Amino acid sequence: MTDFMSDQPAVRCFLSFTHEDDGFLNFVTPLKASLEQFCAAAHGRKIEVFVDRESIGWGEDWRARIEDGLNAAMVFIPVVTMNYFYRSSACREELTAFYAKAKELGLTQLILPMIVLGRELITESSDDANIRIIEKLQHIDIEEAVLAGAGTAEWRRTMAAVSKKLIKAIQSAESKLEQLPPPADEDVPGFQKHKERLNQVGQLLDQQLRIIHVSLQGITAEMQEAAADLDGKSPETAKERNARVADTIKPLSVNIQKAGTNFEATVAETDTIMRSYAAFVASHGSSEMAAQVRKERQEFLAALGDLETDSIAEFLTGMRQFEKIDAPLRAAVRPLRIGAQSLQLGIRLLRELRDL
Repeated sequence: MTDFMSDQPAVRCFLSFTHEDDGFLNFVTPLKASLEQFCAAAHGRKIEVFVDRESIGWGEDWRARIEDGLNAAMVFIPVVTMNYFYRSSACREELTAFYAKAKELGLTQLILPMIVLGRELITESSDDANIRIIEKLQHIDIEEAVLAGAGTAEWRRTMAAVSKKLIKAIQSAESKLEQLPPPADEDVPGFQKHKERLNQVGQLLDQQLRIIHVSLQGITAEMQEAAADLDGKSPETAKERNARVADTIKPLSVNIQKAGTNFEATVAETDTIMRSYAAFVASHGSSEMAAQVRKERQEFLAALGDLETDSIAEFLTGMRQFEKIDAPLRAAVRPLRIGAQSLQLGIRLLRELRDL
């Protein structure tokens, strides 16, 4: 006899994490099993937790398939430590892409962050746009459960709470998705609306790039001036001068971090808008309109200028010798490194958009 209930499709959940974190905390396998078991036992819902891109079947163009997942109420679960933000470009890309599309569709409840370590750094005032995304979502702290280990009372209590929150998120999204869409002519923004949105993000991207450029110029000028001042000076004098340099460049470095991480998030939003625009034209426009949209996309990307990170990379390479021996300088340059990483990821995605 067929078991019709067990035969129903499971709600898919994608676990986004760094392998480095799982390597020393060993949480992925028990987390997957516990979420599936608690959701079934406590809530009567069948879920399937995927732990890598290949198993979920996204393929190379995974960004294009996010909307399909969201429309099926798939849950994105970032398992967060500071490694998630600063040691994994893949995790940052997944977070910004999911958030941009979920925000557009009004389905941000389908992102359920779990914080393992670094909870005190997840604040709305963070200089990192990705951390601010996590802060504004319905995150849950699972640190004590992970440290206690799978099978402990702390683990079971936490998994029960997480599964309850997960099922509520799924039910909320399913309820929203069940609502009938508006009439076709109001279903998606028209051509002018898409152009306005692209113009808005274009202005943001340009502003963010200008902040990075001006701030880097200021840092470079300060370092050159300091090098001239220190020529032939004693180690004591050098230490004092480096301390002043650190004080001067730290706010500029923070500016680059803020602008760089904002740039990364804005590019993810740009990706979503362009894909939505292309889908709108495919369903509502002609071949001539499609050609016009492709032309507009190329012009939009060309207007951002020649996006290169060579100057930042060259500067940071030269700074390594000073960072090794001077703690204040190392602390002052760290935000710049974070911003440069985000800038690099954003530029890579913009280049991919040229072939959309």
